[in-house]
Amino acid sequence: MRKTLICLLTLCLLAGMAPSAARAAEDKPVLYNAIITRNYPNSTTTVYAQMDRLSKKLDTYRAGKKLQVTAVYPGWIEIKLGSGLGYVLRNRVDQVVAVDTVNTPPYGVEVYTYMAEITQDTPVLFQPEPDAEILSLLTAGAKIALLGVENGYAKLVHKREYGYIDTRLLKEIVPIAPAVELGDADTPISVFCSFYSDNVDRINNLKVGCERLMRTLDPGETLLFNETVGPFTKANGYLPAPILIDGVTKQGYGGGSCQISSTLYNTVLQLPGVTILERHPHGASGAAYLPHGVDASSGDLNFRMRNSYDFPIRIEASCHDFCLFMAIYRADV
Repeated sequence: MRKTLICLLTLCLLAGMAPSAARAAEDKPVLYNAIITRNYPNSTTTVYAQMDRLSKKLDTYRAGKKLQVTAVYPGWIEIKLGSGLGYVLRNRVDQVVAVDTVNTPPYGVEVYTYMAEITQDTPVLFQPEPDAEILSLLTAGAKIALLGVENGYAKLVHKREYGYIDTRLLKEIVPIAPAVELGDADTPISVFCSFYSDNVDRINNLKVGCERLMRTLDPGETLLFNETVGPFTKANGYLPAPILIDGVTKQGYGGGSCQISSTLYNTVLQLPGVTILERHPHGASGAAYLPHGVDASSGDLNFRMRNSYDFPIRIEASCHDFCLFMAIYRADV
């Protein structure tokens, strides 16, 4: 159930709160076992003292080195390092497996608990501080998915880091249903948002793809992303825009569609009753607009999912102001 997943994730987030130099590794449980990726066999991976590549380097690991993960952040993982803790970039990690598959959320899952619609100029900040660096600027009409609220700031994932919004700029913060049984036509059971560049043709493709994606899936029904949102042709309204294939950017009709499939993937990852049938990453580095390991390619490859709930679900999607928003609703109430 989604309510159980929220509770489990809360425990994991508490275990992975902001790091402290004085905190011993034994104070934190191991959530996942992993290895340093073998995608870069001729290079080493640095372990840092903080989630900052300018911080002190504590160690270097070779490919295949086993890791004990104590917390997961958008761009980093926290690991046990002797009697202390260290930090490794998330894209240098592979084969992540939960120690307790029942009581630990799947790797990469973040459960969003609120949504809001932007009604005025609203900056997404790098830190929960009024003078912090602005990551993105949203204007009226954009919808956002929020992980929660901390000290007056709404928290979300902005690409491979957390972002913050002053809640005084948000007219209304709407809760997401804490359990799928409590969802209805106006209360989504899952939401997610991702951020993109200002490429005009790519934005056009996102809008076209969102319109083609929106639909209701009956119990047991499968959604094939390419067949639903494509074909990615001029006749369907798509324009040439950058496409990411195996980490290489090329031009092609429908460029940007992978961000729609990836945003959908992250939305349904929060729902145990949706079964992922097929999903492919964008090569070893993944898509930079999402935390590493939670992207889903489309076009040459496909993304497929099945509604395994005993009730229909409705997919809604929209893009505005560099923000792609998606929500899943119960469609039987």
